[in-house]
Amino acid sequence: MLRMEHSASLPVPGPRDGAARASGLTVLSGIVLVGLLTGAGFYRYQRGKMDARLAAEIAEVPNTPAERAALWLRYAGPQIHHRLAVVGRFAPDMPWLVTHAVAGADGAHEIWGIDCSELSKELAHLEGLTVVVELPAPRLLTRASLAGEQVQRVPLYAAAVSPDARQRLVELALYLLEGMPHALERDVPGASLTIRVAQ
Repeated sequence: MLRMEHSASLPVPGPRDGAARASGLTVLSGIVLVGLLTGAGFYRYQRGKMDARLAAEIAEVPNTPAERAALWLRYAGPQIHHRLAVVGRFAPDMPWLVTHAVAGADGAHEIWGIDCSELSKELAHLEGLTVVVELPAPRLLTRASLAGEQVQRVPLYAAAVSPDARQRLVELALYLLEGMPHALERDVPGASLTIRVAQ
């Protein structure tokens, strides 16, 4: 039977002479601590920038009703133009807000209203707390025969009748603006919206 002689035990590797060895727990704790400190520092830096931006935005918020009405008009002005000049068009080939038609003896009708393509982008302006939407006076646009849905959408008058085209244009414009006048009154207490038609 073979017997193995036990030689001297092998040396266990240890720290080099003069070198200190850190434990894994200490290294892990150090990494976590550095991560927390840099994250907290970055948060404080970003928070300071955000606080400064928020303070600047709050300082710019309008305080008076006049400032709030001006801000409302700045954002609602393009919408007013779009609703009247684009949404309100009578037909793709007839870019008009049609107020009424007058029956002609020959079967053709006089179509009255305003030409949307001539409307300025700056339709509205402020007078105090009133947003004034300026529209031109209705005029004769063309002579044509109305049919189908067009007849239902346009009031037709006899030649002897003189309808109030300006009042009809105001009603039509307010209908197209839908809830915008009420939104203005809600957003800016004391403010209002009015339609002004040229003479």
